[in-house]
Amino acid sequence: MNRDVLISGAGVGGAALALALAHRCDLRVLVVEKRPGPGYINRGDSLLPAVTRHLDAWGALERCRAAGARAIRKMQVFHHRNGFLLEAPLGGGKHPYLVLPHPEIERALADTARCTGRVEIRYLSKIVRLLEGDGRVRGAVVADSEGNEEAVNARLVVGADGATSTVRHLLGIPLLKVAYDHGYFIIDFERPPAYEDAMRLELHPDGGVMIMPQIGAWVGLAVLVGPPQQDLFRAGVMERKVEAIWRRAPILRGMQPRLKGSHLYQLSRAHAPSYLARGAALIGDAVHVTNPTAGQGMTMAIEDGACLAREVGPVLAARADDAAIDRALFAYQRERRAANASLVRWSHWMGRFFSLGGNVGDEVRRRVFAFGTTPMGKLIHKTVWNRVGTRKAS
Repeated sequence: MNRDVLISGAGVGGAALALALAHRCDLRVLVVEKRPGPGYINRGDSLLPAVTRHLDAWGALERCRAAGARAIRKMQVFHHRNGFLLEAPLGGGKHPYLVLPHPEIERALADTARCTGRVEIRYLSKIVRLLEGDGRVRGAVVADSEGNEEAVNARLVVGADGATSTVRHLLGIPLLKVAYDHGYFIIDFERPPAYEDAMRLELHPDGGVMIMPQIGAWVGLAVLVGPPQQDLFRAGVMERKVEAIWRRAPILRGMQPRLKGSHLYQLSRAHAPSYLARGAALIGDAVHVTNPTAGQGMTMAIEDGACLAREVGPVLAARADDAAIDRALFAYQRERRAANASLVRWSHWMGRFFSLGGNVGDEVRRRVFAFGTTPMGKLIHKTVWNRVGTRKAS
């Protein structure tokens, strides 16, 4: 079998890359995914303006809206002792800040890509070996769930298969992870009557709680879990977890959880030294893992896909030679590795700010957000939001 591009991984990064390639050029794209279909993971659910700009251009934005995406136009911050601290605008431009459960984002990207007629997605399939010739990757051997193998020749192979990437391993590119001492407990609760659609932060010495709207009568929570609470949120009884959450976020008191999908998300950071090897490329978590506090992981993966498609798509469509493909790949790496290195650092320090424990950390955060109501604080907030949410997309 021959394809122009073979992508390993049909998560948001791989599906976005396939869609971007098909939108930009007349290319035959095959995506293989070891999971049985979209919607089998629970990760980020924020579609920042930097991303919705791409989705709009690719024809996927309306599909996300039809799936139930909710618009977020403001951030609210509350303190366990002092109450309301800050309300600040988010979005407001041409491209919105939307929230949609991660499985629905993945499904919207995959469905839109297939509707182009240029993208095939095979679930329950994975790359097991690379095909190489003249010092370059020329395709891969793909195996289905029953072990049947097929050789797929491709002018470009891309690993979008996550932090444990098989493609990265086969290419020999290392990704050394540094673990954090804190994590996030992810769970949905009944929507409180007093809750407005907003990014709502509840500050508490035990760890903050971020509350976001979900589809229907639910809100999604990210509960910061430091070392003292690891055992409780990893293996404790649900009643005690709920009590701990109620204590941190009084607005949720009396609301009940939805247990399906709840989990403790352990955190780490990493950045690969190279995104390329032997004419193959990597995107997303396959080359960078970030602290999720700044909400950048999914955005970075989609931006990787957009950049790679922009650089290499026209070259592949023009049937250019290997040297031209390599120039396009190096242009992708130059742009994205520098940008991602900055975002990994930014996410690290933002994570440290929110995970600083005890009364000292609590007081620092209270003062910082109280400062946000001043003219200088509003300017800083706008600058930060431009960096993490609305930066100009390629």
